[in-house]
Amino acid sequence: MGSNKKNHTVLSVIIPIYNEEKTICTLLDKVASCGVSVSMEMILVNDGSTDNTASLCREWIRENEKKIQARVVFLEKENGGKGSAVKAGIKVSSGDVVIIQDADLEYDPRDYTKCITPILHGECKVVYGSREADNRNRLFSSPSFFLGGLLLTYWINLLFNSDLTDEPTCYKTFDGDLIRSIPLDGDRFEWEPEVTAKLLRMGFEIREVPISYNPRKVTEGKKIKWFDGLQGLWIALFWRFAGMKEIRKTTQNVSLSCAEIMQRKRRSVYWLYGIFLFAFLIRLAAALPGLSTPQKFLTRPDSRAFLSAAGEGIFKELPSFYRLYPSSLKNWKKGTPKYEIVNGSETRAPLYTLWLSLVFGISGKSFVFAALAGCLLGAFSCLIVYLSGNVFGSCKVGIIASLLLALNPMAVTFSPLFLPDTLFLCMVALQTWFFLRFIKNAFGLNLITSVIFAALGALIRPVNALWIFPCIFVLCFYRKTELRLRLNYMLVALLLFGFLLMPWILGSKYHGIGWRIDSISSEALLKNTAALQGKQTGGNPYLIAKEFRERLKQHYAENPEKFRTLGEQLDHQDKEMIGRILKHPFRYLSLHFNPKILSQDLSELMRNWGILKPPRIMVMSLMVLCLVLYMGTALGLGWYLLAALDQKSLLSFLLLLLFSGYYFLMPGAIAVPRYQLPALPFLYLAAGYGLICLHGLVREKRLPEGLTGRGGR
Repeated sequence: MGSNKKNHTVLSVIIPIYNEEKTICTLLDKVASCGVSVSMEMILVNDGSTDNTASLCREWIRENEKKIQARVVFLEKENGGKGSAVKAGIKVSSGDVVIIQDADLEYDPRDYTKCITPILHGECKVVYGSREADNRNRLFSSPSFFLGGLLLTYWINLLFNSDLTDEPTCYKTFDGDLIRSIPLDGDRFEWEPEVTAKLLRMGFEIREVPISYNPRKVTEGKKIKWFDGLQGLWIALFWRFAGMKEIRKTTQNVSLSCAEIMQRKRRSVYWLYGIFLFAFLIRLAAALPGLSTPQKFLTRPDSRAFLSAAGEGIFKELPSFYRLYPSSLKNWKKGTPKYEIVNGSETRAPLYTLWLSLVFGISGKSFVFAALAGCLLGAFSCLIVYLSGNVFGSCKVGIIASLLLALNPMAVTFSPLFLPDTLFLCMVALQTWFFLRFIKNAFGLNLITSVIFAALGALIRPVNALWIFPCIFVLCFYRKTELRLRLNYMLVALLLFGFLLMPWILGSKYHGIGWRIDSISSEALLKNTAALQGKQTGGNPYLIAKEFRERLKQHYAENPEKFRTLGEQLDHQDKEMIGRILKHPFRYLSLHFNPKILSQDLSELMRNWGILKPPRIMVMSLMVLCLVLYMGTALGLGWYLLAALDQKSLLSFLLLLLFSGYYFLMPGAIAVPRYQLPALPFLYLAAGYGLICLHGLVREKRLPEGLTGRGGR
């Protein structure tokens, strides 16, 4: 029975042709002898060729029609572009599977079997032959064609949360009934991003298989132009938001399986919007009582520096990044030595100030609007975590992880506050998302985007400035690409990260702050050193830090010419603190295992609400919520680690250290609960995956696909 079905399966090969007299006969011979195990129809569409192509096609058909085991259809039309020729071929096709074949010799028809097998086995409805999947060092027509293809692929992935590596490939293979049901508008090369966008928008998986590629130059007849690339970018954007009601209605009637795929997509979109709305409303509830007097209830001591630097808003005045130590709020007496003024100053990283200035500029310095913008930013972070769940092979992972983040008391509490933590959380969530996408499909532009967000994160909180080094370490163990390409990725990541940070660091040096992003990092180093000394001597770290400051200030007073700038003072301070740390490095490292960072400071939430003495029932309810979150996270994280051990996936362990361990450990002894926020996106993704693993083993006796692409029974 299975054999019969196989014999009656038909593959339609659609070949759009325009002025290909040099290659057409050779190409047709290759197609006819491609060796597929199904029946085949060859649909040749002459798109108004002006050379000898048409007569060569007719001659080849006369000579070979009876020799080959394929039905041949020859269509002729006026020149309208590749898209118009493909549409004409699709219209007359009758195959169960349809594949597109260019009339040159860049692609090898022997790859048909790879492309059609997943569709014939019912694994998916669409397969693209990728020139990138297993061939990262492939040849290309020119750097501009190569980079243009990567850019278009990246753009489509960004718009549709897909994981393609080669959208502009010729070998697009479709379920026949499906592709015949989708109306196409594009007449030139734009038909390709159009059909890709429509398929992804409706929820159809596009499976990729590796294929061979032998490019030709423009001088040899390559017809695509640079403006076709720009048009492709626009078409993808257009179909991301254009109405598709009629297209969906037609497509879902193709088969029950198509209807089920589209229904799953609709449910996924509902979850996306629902989680965003839920997270926003939770944060709004946390902010609402404080919105009556946001300057009182939604600010903390650190907020003053950012509010002062943001000023009246970016459209009235520029943020005071480099006004002399803009966050210094003290009024100094006339004649105060400069060393003392700068010693009482503090300079912070710029991006949160810029964000606050932009929000104030839009709203006319409305504190209420700024608090609501913070709530939206927190909800957006939950949305990014939801999208990241797809990387683990199941949207359920994203649902669990995003709900955990949506309900985390610290994430909820700090969303409306005038502090950089929520913006930093958002940047780390984006950084994590794109890095995981890179891990999934080795698409280099995802790594570059992750590094960009990491650098932006460092300009919000400089704790991110060292993240690039463990990132490079993790790349050493990434086996999807060969060593030479991995080394290239590491070099590009390091150079790009440094390039993005250097302008601000140079500005800091020019304005007397030294080679640093902010002055707060030096203060954190001083406090951690004080904690180290307190650990050794049994003294009070707070008093030790105070003693350090007084002694340093006295030293600056004795050498005022040597320490006129904040940079000179901080260089001296950092050198002394690092010297103390290096005498006891292991004890200092032990301070970074600080369980305090894992706690939930519920008093901060009460403060948002203006409640000094909360009712016992309220406190108990919040503690129960925290306990449930801790237990669910711990259970899921345990199963994540067990699954990683079972799959022998060192990379899974390293990613947990890179995206959660790093942010838990870096603050050291000065850790406070809000410093846990950047560690949460991946922590909750890992916990979500672990819970799905547990469910899969209990109910379905299988593991989801996961980061390594390996599931199992």
